[in-house]
Amino acid sequence: MIIAKQKRQENIAEYVLYMWQLEDLIRAYNFDIDAMTQGFTLSPLELPKVKQWYRDMADAMKAEGIHKKGHLMQLKELVQDLSTLNIKLLQNPKETKYKELFTAAMPHITEIINHSDDFVRNEIDACFTGLYGMMLLRLQKKEISEDTQNAMKTFSNLLAALSVRFKQYENGELDLDDIDTNSNDNSKQI
Repeated sequence: MIIAKQKRQENIAEYVLYMWQLEDLIRAYNFDIDAMTQGFTLSPLELPKVKQWYRDMADAMKAEGIHKKGHLMQLKELVQDLSTLNIKLLQNPKETKYKELFTAAMPHITEIINHSDDFVRNEIDACFTGLYGMMLLRLQKKEISEDTQNAMKTFSNLLAALSVRFKQYENGELDLDDIDTNSNDNSKQI
């Protein structure tokens, strides 16, 4: 709860990945929040709040029918919001650095989408899916090829830049309302 709140405020990409990890952790503990939080070293005031936060998350997962796989609707919507921002940034002629990061990631994004069996919904979802997959491989202490590491670096760079822009947008420091997301700008490489 505390870490999630901090990540949500500081880096939206880290927040999404963290929340995906928590979903899997709750599943791994068979939705038994008491067992999951057994080793937590929190104050007697904080522990009940944290447990309740996890219970609420577990209840939401059950209500949405994602017992075995999938992500909470609020996280899917957040990834879609990031995808929308991605499109707006790609259409903004001033965002040349962002476009370069997207172009570098695009071949790897395409590969993830092609192998996803329609599970991945957009380019940003593909980046999250790839990075989360690599994180799981690391947790399992499996070897990760240099090509995969390089591909994931392009995803990481893109999501880092997108996270900065998202925070600016949420803070009212980035105005994208004047960008037409329906235009046929040739710089858009989707």
